[in-house]
Amino acid sequence: MTILVMGTILLPEGEGAKAAQLFADHAKLVRTEAGCDEYCFAFDTENPDLIRVAERWASVEALAAHGAAEHQKAFGRALRAHAPREMAVDAWDGQHWRKLI
Repeated sequence: MTILVMGTILLPEGEGAKAAQLFADHAKLVRTEAGCDEYCFAFDTENPDLIRVAERWASVEALAAHGAAEHQKAFGRALRAHAPREMAVDAWDGQHWRKLI
């Protein structure tokens, strides 16, 4: 079963630029995890302190292993240093419906 994860992380003004390398390094590492089909952070074009989260996992188990990974826990600790103002990340189970483009 495919698991889709989407969300947003809002950092205080000016923190997006300071945290950019943290996000880039973490995404590169996570993409090597078993069952990770897609893992992406994108900085919003209108608000550089708003990060959009998009992930696709091969299974619930793969997502659970990701959440338990030491590097994921370390990322969470490092992210706290940037004092996120808001975070909302949700997961859905779903299958591919159709190709749009």
